[in-house]
Amino acid sequence: MKKSLIINLLLLLVCLNAFSQKVIENPDYGYSTVPGKLTKIEILEDTTVLHFHIKYRPGHWIFIPKETFIKNVDSDEKLFVTKTEGIPFAERYYMPESGEVNYKLYFPKLDKSINEIDFGEANEGGTWFTYSIVINENDGVLRMPKPLRGNWMLTDGSNDWHYGFYSKKAIIDKQVWYYKSIKKKGKKYTIILEKGDQAKTVYAKGQKNGRVAFGESPKTLQNYSLEKIYNPDYKLANNSEYEAPVLDLKTTKYSGIIKNFTADAGQKTATLYVNNTFFGRQDSHLIKIADDGSFSVEFPITHALSIFVRMPSGAFTVFVEPGKETFHCIDGKESFFTGDCAHVNSDLQALKFINYYNHQEARKNIRVTSPEDYKKMCLDVRDKELKALEDYASSHFVSAKGYQLKKLDIELKAYQNVLDYSMLRRSLKYQNKKAKSEDKKKPFKEFWVNKSYYDFLSEDIINNKQFLLTGEYYFFVNRLIYAEIFETQLSAEITLVEFADWLQKNNKELTAEELEMIEMSKQIETPEVMKKKELFRKTHGKVEQAFYKKHQKQTKAYKDYVKENNLKPKHSHFLLNIVEYLKDKEETLSDEELKMIEALKVMKTKEEYERDRVFDEAYGKVRGQFYEKYLQHYSDMSSDRYYSTRFNKIKSFLGKPDGLLLYDIIRMQEAMKKLNDYKVYTGDELAVIQTELKDPFLAKYLDLENEKVKREIELNKTKGGYTVNKVNRTEGDELFDAMLEKFKGKVVYVDFWATWCGPCKSSIKKIKPLKEEMKGDDVVFLYITNQTSPKNTWKNSIANIKGEHYRVTADEWNYLTEKFNISGIPHYVLVNKQGRVVNPKVGHKSNRELKTIFKAEIQK
Repeated sequence: MKKSLIINLLLLLVCLNAFSQKVIENPDYGYSTVPGKLTKIEILEDTTVLHFHIKYRPGHWIFIPKETFIKNVDSDEKLFVTKTEGIPFAERYYMPESGEVNYKLYFPKLDKSINEIDFGEANEGGTWFTYSIVINENDGVLRMPKPLRGNWMLTDGSNDWHYGFYSKKAIIDKQVWYYKSIKKKGKKYTIILEKGDQAKTVYAKGQKNGRVAFGESPKTLQNYSLEKIYNPDYKLANNSEYEAPVLDLKTTKYSGIIKNFTADAGQKTATLYVNNTFFGRQDSHLIKIADDGSFSVEFPITHALSIFVRMPSGAFTVFVEPGKETFHCIDGKESFFTGDCAHVNSDLQALKFINYYNHQEARKNIRVTSPEDYKKMCLDVRDKELKALEDYASSHFVSAKGYQLKKLDIELKAYQNVLDYSMLRRSLKYQNKKAKSEDKKKPFKEFWVNKSYYDFLSEDIINNKQFLLTGEYYFFVNRLIYAEIFETQLSAEITLVEFADWLQKNNKELTAEELEMIEMSKQIETPEVMKKKELFRKTHGKVEQAFYKKHQKQTKAYKDYVKENNLKPKHSHFLLNIVEYLKDKEETLSDEELKMIEALKVMKTKEEYERDRVFDEAYGKVRGQFYEKYLQHYSDMSSDRYYSTRFNKIKSFLGKPDGLLLYDIIRMQEAMKKLNDYKVYTGDELAVIQTELKDPFLAKYLDLENEKVKREIELNKTKGGYTVNKVNRTEGDELFDAMLEKFKGKVVYVDFWATWCGPCKSSIKKIKPLKEEMKGDDVVFLYITNQTSPKNTWKNSIANIKGEHYRVTADEWNYLTEKFNISGIPHYVLVNKQGRVVNPKVGHKSNRELKTIFKAEIQK
């Protein structure tokens, strides 16, 4: 009797303990932005434990914020994390070389009645969320049995993905389906799916080792697995490499589905980026995500290539081809492809692990690393990655195209890294210069990069058209064009003769008086005089700039004085006249300023200064009118002079004849700078450039873009009749119009920026004097950022920036990115007094240039 009572009590305790403890292995959950998996949930008597397996970039840090939470999906009440295990709490954790880590997060206990919970980071800047985590599957909802859930791939060695069966829905034939009924008989299943009026039946049969046979007929079942089956002997039909691309402007389609997508995530858009090597820019395209997670977008490309997609759940690189559709199923951080380009993309996803260049380590060591040692390290990494690719392909099936693209990618990244040496060191040297004290500076050794550093640039590299297939070629060309060896230092002053020659080359007809002035200017702008001017500028240029800034008010007063009294300047150089004026005002000059003045007095001989005076007397007025007449072309001429000089340096160094692909790309990118500023070419101007392009397609491509910009300019002129008054719109044109509504009647200079963007903040500081100068004019400085700028940081920043500000949502930012083709920040847009966009990409301008632009728009 006593023994029986003890046994009953033990059984009761076991039952009570089982009731108070619940372990859910591989729980089902919906949409997730966590880079890894939620592997287990323990619901204990007084706590709830979530187990995570995270995959992240080696050497980079992750962080568990203090306000990380779980909550009932039907409630706003949050249970915050109490402790962590396997990872520090509220401290940076740097990922190991494996790129993987397991850890646990502890939360208060959950109510027994809860069926689903959400996980997330409630604090500002949190980006990891997992929605609809199933705690209780016995909630009356029709769900796919666990043995059939997952992304199923053929076991024949192809690893073709055909079925995505998830808890509440399935992805088959590029569509989302919902379960109507699921019947089981032994190991066999009959699954009836529906989508609107459509119906589909799939048959399944459980196999050994967790595999399942699927098919749309019981007699045509094929074996599938959740894990890839690697068979190096697998034969793929039409397995050949890509040939060098034949350029032609066509469209391609990128579509797909985000598994278990939910609108609760607060973002229903994504952005796709195409690295346009010929235009030297990234073209962005908006992706709208439907409520069921599906998306589709068509966009133009000139050849097959890799694109970059930034989804709400993460970033992906995808390969696309002209005239084809690439279908992409996104399951957290994992990707599955079907249809066109499926094998290529699956191979590239599998080969992502071959990435041994450690950017953080390289950046840290490059301060004290010689150019030769750094180049050797980059090329050694390349060789190691190529060997890893070869080893992988010997034991795994990799398509010829996938192998080819990965090999090209490895090579280009290595050459790009080599070319990054000087740029990275300049950045680090600048950080030391800005350090507030000596102990804040990092060790830095000076090295000289000589020509032999670039001896790896063989013709096989610079003229390999197959490199166009990888998105990395865009970055490689950029680094090559702006390599230190090709840096161009030109005289800051453009002579009248140079300017006139450029104008005539570009079919501008000069008047007889202008031609006479140009002829006479040859006597005063001699090579000897220009050399002396350049030497003066190098020696005293900074002092001269500081002088004008210091005496800005007096400079303006002098100009007004001369104008009002109709006086002729005593000296031919403006600066000498200002100095005399300051002396009359009893202003004191510094020693540096006095040295500059003395150097200026002897810069030219008496005869040379006399020739200046005679010229000014004869043509001073004509010269002023000449520059005013052609001011709009001056910056184009300056740009042409700079890029043609750099281009000639590149050609001279490479020692190759005309006809290289690289030369055409450089010329195209130079020509596109004008179109990017919304300035179009006349027929004659375009013809000059087209004759310089050896590839006939590129000549046609430039013409097409020129016509496109013309149409956009005309369209901008017709826009009007704005009626939107609220900013809670999420569509591009309506959104921007609403944001600008309150500024009608004023010119608006829009600055897209972020608090973390160094160049953005530097440009904001640079424009501050102009804002002060024009505070009484009808011009508004409008700053737009997004959620990546932490709210508190943003609030503190704008207190000093002043002006008008918006901090938009992720969706709103995506619409604005699409509208203005924003590929990077800072990005500037100019809006006129009528609220029309007159320049969607202003580019980087000096304060003087901006003031001229603003004044011109204000006066219209």
